[in-house]
Amino acid sequence: MSLRRAVSASLLAASLTSLSTACGQQHPAVGVPPVNRADGGTPSSPPGTPSRQGRVDTGLVYFTSAPGAVREVRAVLRRPDELSAFARLFGERSREIIARAKDIDFTRTPLVGWSTITGCAQWPSARLHRTDDTLRLIPAPHPKPPPECYAPFHTIAVFQVPKDRLPAQPRFAD
Repeated sequence: MSLRRAVSASLLAASLTSLSTACGQQHPAVGVPPVNRADGGTPSSPPGTPSRQGRVDTGLVYFTSAPGAVREVRAVLRRPDELSAFARLFGERSREIIARAKDIDFTRTPLVGWSTITGCAQWPSARLHRTDDTLRLIPAPHPKPPPECYAPFHTIAVFQVPKDRLPAQPRFAD
C-alpha cells in the first residue's frame, strides 16, 4: 500500500510542477514608445524611410486570449491560402479568423499570425514590433496574474502589416 501512495504522490508532484512551470511563463507589460510618423519611421529617420525599429502593425485583424491548448505558431501570411492554413490550426476559431481578414489586400498588406502561451496572464490586446529583422509580440498592459494557475492562457493574434514595414527575411522573437 505504501508503494501505491508513493507513486501517487510522485505523480501529483510532477503534475503540479508541470502546471506551475506553464503558469510561470509570464510576459511583462512592456511600455514601448509609440511611432510618431505616419510612414512608420522613427522620429530620427528621414521622412519616407520605413521603420527598422518600433511598432510595425497597423492593427489587429483577429485577437483572442483564453485558456486552452493551442499550437505556438509564428508566420508571415502573404496569400489567402497561407491565411487559411494558419487559421485551420485553431479549429473552431478558423472561420472567424478568415472572415475577419476577407477584405485584406495581400499585395499591399500581408498579415502576421502569432500564437503563444502567456502563462496565467490574460492579455487584452497586443502589438507587433520590429527590431532590425526580428518581429516581437508586445502585450498591452494587463493586470497581474493571480498567484494560482489552473489553466494557462494562450493568445492568437493576426496583425495587418504594410509590406514595406516587414523585413525581407523576418525572424520571430521568443
